[in-house]
Amino acid sequence: MYHVAQTGYDDINEVALVQILPSGWEIENLRLLGGQLPQWAYQFNLGHEEFVDIRDDRIMWFFDLDGYSSGYDFIVKINAVTQGKFYLPPTLLEVMYNNDYKVITEGQTVEVVAR
Repeated sequence: MYHVAQTGYDDINEVALVQILPSGWEIENLRLLGGQLPQWAYQFNLGHEEFVDIRDDRIMWFFDLDGYSSGYDFIVKINAVTQGKFYLPPTLLEVMYNNDYKVITEGQTVEVVAR
């Protein structure tokens, strides 16, 4: 889950949030499968993206950030299909066509274990 907010009150347009997933993880594309998010997910401020691009190894959300909003939340449902240690690449948030706004989280090693 990702929460995107700002400290100021400016409207920020053309925002892109990109998450690349490790190999061994699959995105469950709820739009294609007709699925729904779990009930607990509806407590978040979801559904503000203008476009979502889901690929085999990444998901990209594109949206405008309203300056008077408390922020938006983004959830991706994944299936870890392979056990082991993987590198989770950094998450990237940037404003397209404006290099003044860019945030990159730190990548990290994650481990998928059997239940």
